[in-house]
Amino acid sequence: MSCRILIENPAPFKQALRSSGGPLVDIPIDEGVEVARFYIEAGIPFAGFHHSDIDWYEARQMRGESPPQRYDSFEYADYVKEKLDDFTGILIPHRVIVYQTPDVQAKAFRRLAKQGIRDIVLVGRPFDEPPAGAAYRTTVEEMLSYLARELPELNLGVVVIPDREGEIERLVNKFEAAGKKKLHLIGQFLDSADPMLSFMDALASEFQRKGLDVAKLEWNIGLAMFTLKSCTFHAKLLRKDHLACEDRFSGLENVEARVEESIRMNLQFAERIKEKAERLSLDVGFSIQPIIERNRNGSMHASLSGAVNLVKQLQHLYA
Repeated sequence: MSCRILIENPAPFKQALRSSGGPLVDIPIDEGVEVARFYIEAGIPFAGFHHSDIDWYEARQMRGESPPQRYDSFEYADYVKEKLDDFTGILIPHRVIVYQTPDVQAKAFRRLAKQGIRDIVLVGRPFDEPPAGAAYRTTVEEMLSYLARELPELNLGVVVIPDREGEIERLVNKFEAAGKKKLHLIGQFLDSADPMLSFMDALASEFQRKGLDVAKLEWNIGLAMFTLKSCTFHAKLLRKDHLACEDRFSGLENVEARVEESIRMNLQFAERIKEKAERLSLDVGFSIQPIIERNRNGSMHASLSGAVNLVKQLQHLYA
């Protein structure tokens, strides 16, 4: 079983705080490319970058205020490709697709494919009912079916949230909507391996029961750097009140100690997941998610070096 590693490299926010109590400062898109270049120059083997796309309404609800906006993930992926023309790995932008009909969105997908970026993850609705001022005009299943028919050259993917009720049935529906072709699965980062291991068992069992080819799922499970002293922010990203792993980080007063503990914890998760994936014949890799990429002054955050070290140790695990 090979070790496939992706690194999360989201499009940067257009504005950010660069000092305590100071104003928002305009941020160039190149800041994200500098982070990508950091990983490349570290000389670590990885398959590529994936570029997350945050749902504006969900982010607003989590923060209780209007969040800073990111650069468009499609435009960012295209920009990374242009600036890092010697990079041979894949680029996988995400796209929130629920607010427009498939035909309206098709032009952007065609343009990206023409630029040679053909791996795309579709992101669905964040709430059962659309938030005030918004309307859902399509679903991930409808978009998968449309793109599989109209742009068969694309390699499509979806987000997987194992803790969400009915997630296996959702995934079966998405796989069938995509024409039962290879499907990228991008998973949330883990705060415990146990729910993921149970989900993997149930997923393999359901695919077998329905006569579907589980080998066509290319799953990349998230491993994150828990770098903040308070775990509240990380828990919110997982839609939880608290993390299952909070006790591991209790009393760790500096960022470096929390990065080291994150690496130890994620390696333990990865070893258990690797064993389970091999037993179930699941194609599983890992998505390394630093979560925080910049210090307030704009310098690179310690989580980036932690991500590099985690990649190196994952390679040893698979050697």
